Amino acid sequence: MNFPTDTDGFLSQECPSCEQRFKVLLGQGSDEPIAYCPYCGHNGKDVWYTKEQVDYFQSVALSSLVRPELKKLEQQIKNASKGLIKFGTKVEIPEPQSPPMETDDAFDLIHFPCCNETIKVSPNCQLFCVICGKEIDLKTSESKKVFLSHKGVDKETVRDFKKTLELIGYDPWLDEDAMPAGAALDRAILKGMQDSCGVVFFITPSFRDEGYLATEVNYAVQEKRTKGDKFAIVTLQMANVTDDHGSIPDLLKPFVWKKPTTLLEAVREIIRALPVIPGVVDWRSENTGVVTTPKVKSTTTELSLEAKAILSAAVESGRISHLRSSGGVTIQAGSKSLMPDQSPKTVAQWVGGLEDLLRRRFIKDLGHKNQVFVVTREGFDAASQL
Repeated sequence: MNFPTDTDGFLSQECPSCEQRFKVLLGQGSDEPIAYCPYCGHNGKDVWYTKEQVDYFQSVALSSLVRPELKKLEQQIKNASKGLIKFGTKVEIPEPQSPPMETDDAFDLIHFPCCNETIKVSPNCQLFCVICGKEIDLKTSESKKVFLSHKGVDKETVRDFKKTLELIGYDPWLDEDAMPAGAALDRAILKGMQDSCGVVFFITPSFRDEGYLATEVNYAVQEKRTKGDKFAIVTLQMANVTDDHGSIPDLLKPFVWKKPTTLLEAVREIIRALPVIPGVVDWRSENTGVVTTPKVKSTTTELSLEAKAILSAAVESGRISHLRSSGGVTIQAGSKSLMPDQSPKTVAQWVGGLEDLLRRRFIKDLGHKNQVFVVTREGFDAASQL
């Protein structure tokens, strides 16, 4: 049985344990069925239908299975009624309701590299892969900045590295940009390190393992122990104009360091060592303990031309009517009739425009018969921006 999907092709599912909703993209990604709730980790099979989907199943079952049997019983009782006493029965079973409309909710679109599955979820602190149940720490998953550690006298060189890394898609953390005036230095440095997937130490002859530089080294080692392969310590032993090199701090000696001969070589070493890829910064495919952003963007922000026309016309009265008769389909917003003709393509486009507005909750169905709609608060807000 097919249900309508949202604009991006996702279908709502509901956990029977925590009763929270998420959305799946059927027919793509993993070949395995959904087995875990992304929110609470509940393990189950074939138990993910929403209440509205279950109600629809029941209405179809009543109409297609129970109604014919009751009609037979009604006829049998009628045929058996003879003589002075006659028996009769009349059982009314309503027509099956329409399949539940899938709305475009404010969910995050994420991808689980471990099982190649893409879902939509509410913003959360942790998630479970819906296929294998692996627990994902979203705080770690979202830590994709690159911390640039250096001595103040090397600031101009590091600024150039920052600009280069930004051009190829990274998000560098540099103290002068990231720390507002009055910020507690220790706390700001720790937060910057926690928000990062790696730190680059520019070890020049000016670099000394003292003061805040020592603090940054300590924080980096701590993050490496906590995040493992999701955090890289990139140590570059840089030379000055007289070809003198800085000394590697003792705390960094257990980690591999490089001695680039050019700035371009230094950039290559940074890119090669980091656990996130350039471009749209995201986790490398071999990192399975995180979620990634799918390369396919959500289309839920795009509203069809027909939907825009309906919403604009409906603002005056706040109502829309949608009727089907022997003469065809009519869609009227306020006093304006919107159907230019009755060709199948035109009907599909304008009815689709209504569905676009329903998915986004810009309009609400009165009576649940898909005949009369009212514009919602979100709809009026959207109309003001058209």
